[in-house]
Amino acid sequence: MKRLAVWMVLVGSGLAAGAAPTSAAITDNSATYALNMFSDVEGVNVYTQYIDYAVQTDHQVTISFQWVHDKIVIPAIDAAPGSPESVDAITSASRPILDYNDAFKDFVKIRNSIQGTVSYGGLNGSYYVSSENDYYAQMVSAGYDRAFMDENFNLSTGVAYSWDQISPYLQDGTQGSANRNTFHWNLVGTQILTPTTVMRVGLEYNAVDGQQHDPYRGVYVDGTIAPELHPDRRSRRDVFMKFSQYLGNESSLKADFRYYDDSWQVSSQTYGLKLNQRVSRQVTFRYRYRYYTQVPAWFYRDDYSNTTNVDGFQTADYRLGDYGAHLFGGHITWHPDNLFGSGGWLKHTELNFTFERYFNSNNFTANILETSLRVSF
Repeated sequence: MKRLAVWMVLVGSGLAAGAAPTSAAITDNSATYALNMFSDVEGVNVYTQYIDYAVQTDHQVTISFQWVHDKIVIPAIDAAPGSPESVDAITSASRPILDYNDAFKDFVKIRNSIQGTVSYGGLNGSYYVSSENDYYAQMVSAGYDRAFMDENFNLSTGVAYSWDQISPYLQDGTQGSANRNTFHWNLVGTQILTPTTVMRVGLEYNAVDGQQHDPYRGVYVDGTIAPELHPDRRSRRDVFMKFSQYLGNESSLKADFRYYDDSWQVSSQTYGLKLNQRVSRQVTFRYRYRYYTQVPAWFYRDDYSNTTNVDGFQTADYRLGDYGAHLFGGHITWHPDNLFGSGGWLKHTELNFTFERYFNSNNFTANILETSLRVSF
C-alpha cells in the first residue's frame, strides 16, 4: 500500500502539471462514488468501491482520476483440482480446494488501484497502477480519435503497455515470483448509418510475454497433482462488430459479434443481443443474451499421462478447452430522484440490479447477482 500511495501522489502531480498550463482555470468538475456487490451461486463475493473525479480547464484539458477498492471472498469448495468447478466461471478466480485437514480455507483478497488520465482534443494518455496481496500491475496507455464526414464517422486508435509482478504465496507446490509484460493495440471505427442506426467495427492485438498460468492451480498427471504450466508467449487477435438500432417507443436493440484467435490455437466466436427499454423517466430495463463457442489450445488435454507428453505444458483451466457457454438475464436501472420529492442528493443517484444465468457445455452453471449504488456530485 505504501508503494501504491507514492505512485498516486506522483501520478496525480505529474499529470496535472504536464497537461495543463499554469494559467489554466477550472471551468467544470465532477465526482462520482459507486458501490458494487457481486455474488454467484457458489458463494464467490466481490465488493467494489469506486471514486471518480474529473476536472476540465478553460484550455479544454480534462484530467480525471479513478480509485477502485476490491474485496474478493472465495470460499473453499469440495472439488477436484483442475475441474470446471475449481475456477469461477465469471470472475476467472481459482477457488481454494477444501482439505479435510483444514489446510485450505476461504480466501480473501484485497485489491486497490488508481488510474489517472489526461485528454486534450482527440489525444489522451493514462497511467494505471494496481496493488494486491500477490500481484502488482502497472500500465501506460495513449490514444487518439478524430471525426470525419461531418462527424458521422469517427476513427480511434490506442496503444498500451503493461508490466506485472506476480508474487504468489509459496505454499502447496506454488512457484516463486514471476513477471508478465503485455503490449496492446486497437483500431476502432464508428459510423452513423442512419439517424437511428450506428455501426462500430474494431481490431485488437495483444502480445503477452511472461507467466500466464495460475500459480495456485494443480493438474492431474498420471494420478498425481502437478503444477499448471503454460507457454510464456502468446499473441492474441480479435475483430468485432456492433450494431445499435433505435426501435422507437424509447427502446433500442444492440447486437454484437466477436471473432478471436491466438498463437495457442485457441479460437472463439461470441454473439450477443441487448434490448433496452425505458419504461419511465426513472426506470430502464435491459435484457441480455450471449452465446460463446471455442476450440481448445494446442496443449489442452482432458487427461495427461506424464509431464512431458505435450512439451511439458499442462493446464487444468477449462477455459482453454473445447466448450460452449450461454449467458442470459436482466438488468434494472432506477433513478430514485422523485422518491422524497425533487432535488437533493437523490437527484444524482442511480441504483442498478442485475440477475443473470450462466451455463456451459461442461455441465457448469452459475447464478449471478449484482447490485450497485452510484452517486454523482
